[in-house]
Amino acid sequence: MSIGTGLIAFIVFLAVVFLWILLLKRNVTEGLGAAFLIISLFMGPANYPSTILSALNTAAMDTPFLATMLFMLMAAIMNRAGVIERLVELLNSLIGKVRGGAAYVSTCASFMFGLVSGNGDANSATVGAITVPWMKESGWSPTIAATINAGNAGVCQAMPACTAMFLLVGLEGVAEYIDVGTAYVAVLCGGVWSLGYRLLRVWLYARKYDVQPVPADRIKPLWKSFREDGSSLLILVGISIPLVITIGPLSTVLKGIESFGSTGVSAINIVVWVPILVCIICMLIGWKRLPHTVSGWLDIAKGCQKSICSAGTILLFSLASCDVLSTLGFSEDLAVILGNLELPSILMVLIGCVLVVLVASPLSANATTTAIGAVTFTVFIQAGASPSAAVAAFMIALSTAGASPPSSAPIFISCGLAGVEKAESLFKPLVTDYVIPVTLLAVLV
Repeated sequence: MSIGTGLIAFIVFLAVVFLWILLLKRNVTEGLGAAFLIISLFMGPANYPSTILSALNTAAMDTPFLATMLFMLMAAIMNRAGVIERLVELLNSLIGKVRGGAAYVSTCASFMFGLVSGNGDANSATVGAITVPWMKESGWSPTIAATINAGNAGVCQAMPACTAMFLLVGLEGVAEYIDVGTAYVAVLCGGVWSLGYRLLRVWLYARKYDVQPVPADRIKPLWKSFREDGSSLLILVGISIPLVITIGPLSTVLKGIESFGSTGVSAINIVVWVPILVCIICMLIGWKRLPHTVSGWLDIAKGCQKSICSAGTILLFSLASCDVLSTLGFSEDLAVILGNLELPSILMVLIGCVLVVLVASPLSANATTTAIGAVTFTVFIQAGASPSAAVAAFMIALSTAGASPPSSAPIFISCGLAGVEKAESLFKPLVTDYVIPVTLLAVLV
């Protein structure tokens, strides 16, 4: 059995990224860019310029590229409007009296954020900006506070708001097995299981490090919190409107209207409209805290300019690399390798989940899904999993990306928020307490 060009290119791609980061100590953006330029050579010297231009153009025109920018802008507006802060206050009133309550609030707030955004970087930065200092004040050590925040960042990638789910369901070889509505419910259930494990991890940490409840003076009465902070729950409206229109009975009614039809329903892109609607709602409920001048809004844009440019460049190179790997036949090569493995079903599922974890560490969720989503889904199906379980397992395994050393951005964001100078101190607990258990959870699903 020979190894195809696509698989060789993928191995070279991973090797370049890891060596660039670990050996040369450079950032992941440069590593992905260098890897993209190198694997493009596999298309042949004569096709090199056209391959690069075509792949970059394809990547820039992908919906996930625009959606990621919108979600990061949404996170900035949510933070400036005080919506995340209100959500935290509301959750604090509900569970703040519990031992280690600040970490439970952080975990639940990350889950709530994951309902509207599948961006782990934005999750760790937005929620962590409030909860990490708060955890430190309530008795958590800086290292554990940063570990919890980085470990929670990935929960949003196990949720339906993650664009990777829509990518996966739309892939050839997956679409014929499951529709978006069924996948949405399955992934949401998987996200709840992911939340359940992370809450269990906080419970274990709280007892291991003897963390006490949040001080009483930091907790509002529940009635007061709902009165003052209940408006933050309106962001759920921004999620539900695109979903109701495109999924369920209303979509059936709209498809039956001649002037709207299936074309009109399919034209409503969930991952584009959710951030737009949530931004509008945040501007309405947080108008007093938002700037009322052009220069003020430019300051907000400048504030997220660095993160948007960084994430945008990473996503651009990731998607462009995926386009090249796809052209080289990477998925087909990997399918041949996996198809020739005669192993028990449980081992095949384990190999599939581990493969997702390893690939997702250097790549983005969208890039991982594009590269190996269809192949991994097929492995799960052949092992006897239902389509719903296969999609949920893939997304849960994908959610380890936020906690996977050494190149995961949430790790370094969390260290900055917690004041932890050595990010390496988080690597071991993240792997043993988040990556491995969450991978096993995906296998069990």
